[in-house]
Amino acid sequence: MTRTLLTAASLLLTANAVFGASPTLDDYSQGIEIATPGGMPLVETAVPDAVYQAVTRADLGDVRVFNAEGLPVPHAFCSSPSAEEPTITNQSLPVFELREPPPANAGGSRIEVQTAGGTQVNVLEGGSEQPSRANGRIHIIDASESDDPIRAIQFDWASPDGASQVQVSIEASNDLDQWRVLVPASTLLLATRGDQQLRRERIALPPQSYDYLRVQRADGGPPLAINGVMAERVGVAAQIDPSWFMATMLAVDDPKVLFFDTGRRAPVTYARLRLPQENSSVRATLHSRDDGKAPWVERWSGEAYRISTETERRESPPAFFGATSDRYWRLQIAKDPQLYRATLLELGYRPARLRFLSQGSGPFTLAFGSRRAEVSPASGCDALLADVGSDERAKLVGEGFAQGARVLGGDTALRPLPRQTPVRLVVLWSVLVVGVGLLVAMALTLLKRVRKSG
Repeated sequence: MTRTLLTAASLLLTANAVFGASPTLDDYSQGIEIATPGGMPLVETAVPDAVYQAVTRADLGDVRVFNAEGLPVPHAFCSSPSAEEPTITNQSLPVFELREPPPANAGGSRIEVQTAGGTQVNVLEGGSEQPSRANGRIHIIDASESDDPIRAIQFDWASPDGASQVQVSIEASNDLDQWRVLVPASTLLLATRGDQQLRRERIALPPQSYDYLRVQRADGGPPLAINGVMAERVGVAAQIDPSWFMATMLAVDDPKVLFFDTGRRAPVTYARLRLPQENSSVRATLHSRDDGKAPWVERWSGEAYRISTETERRESPPAFFGATSDRYWRLQIAKDPQLYRATLLELGYRPARLRFLSQGSGPFTLAFGSRRAEVSPASGCDALLADVGSDERAKLVGEGFAQGARVLGGDTALRPLPRQTPVRLVVLWSVLVVGVGLLVAMALTLLKRVRKSG
């Protein structure tokens, strides 16, 4: 019975190995160790250019991350930002207090009675006087010193009537004459209990540049005493340069066009023509395709130039187009192509961000380049720890750092496995049938023994 059980187990393990086993490091051509910060469940790093040069799939389906035990861990790909996070600075703004003139009594009579207890009675006859919208006082904030957008303002304020909560309105103007409403009414609050304070002194604004802001009380109470105003300005976000590389020029017989090979599966979105001569200008068209049989697709057409003076040198800005991982490129120059045979093609892309779960012990290895391993199940950027809120999840991500590449399976991993022949499939199914038969025989034998003992 024991021998029968072992035989059946061996047959089932053999069948499992034939149907598919977990990927290993040797299934991939190369690997890069990722230095990870301790204590962070998620690690993120930019995909190195070496990966794009070695992968066989544009979707990075032959990329996996392994832990120190050699087991694959869940991973995902995130888009790369094109700009840094904008800087937020606080700037104190000057505040001017404007007082409206006392209203004139237009031909009517006015009687004012105020008792010793503070009760006040106003009687107006025959006039058209209306109460002032700000009780005779408004505040103007001068924000014209900088063009950086303002996203919010903070008030240092007090109310003459001792109110802990007030409503204010905020308007904007470019010339101190025409005003537009930004905030019809918003709350400022200052409550004290012993040593504790409950404060609401910040009012958000539509993020843009302002010259002047007008603040008025909107709840009918006395005008506020504004001691100071602090603006939150949003600085210009610095652009992140794409990763640039020089495409390899191919030798061809056609003198009217230039052909190039990128040598990688990178998602190219930028192109620059490096003209060989100063003070040059050409009209050119750029095409690409993935292989020699695919049709050419136009990616860009326009002017490229290179000019210089005694003090400066200028080149045309990079061409921008939709991302493509095509490997082969064709450059056509409209006039005198022979004069520009030495033109170089520089291409740029934004590498994807690899994010993975630091499952198991490190170091972790980014393995890539394979025609043997099954396509890796990469997820969307927010799929890892999807039930955690985006703000909280961002706090769980640590920055990883890619080290140098090393050979894993080498060229062997880039050669596809031979296709299974029908004979092998027959053998496989035969093994499975025999294994199932052995299990059935074992079950029947046990049943007979149970019956005899009964």
